[in-house]
Amino acid sequence: MPIYCEQETNDHVWGRTLELADRHHLTFYDATYLELALRLSLPLATLDDDQRQAAQQEGVPLLGKYSTLDS
Repeated sequence: MPIYCEQETNDHVWGRTLELADRHHLTFYDATYLELALRLSLPLATLDDDQRQAAQQEGVPLLGKYSTLDS
């Protein structure tokens, strides 16, 4: 898969990303991926239980072993 540097993430760090981290008790690192998936309407690939639960609560589809796309 190609690597892409998403430039708008910096614009959301102290707003939406921090809000997601607080709401779901996520690390800032994990909340950044959740915010990106939400903003770009993309599924999230993670095996982290807290991040999976937060994604499901936010309506973000999951990829991989615990995929919500397969449901």
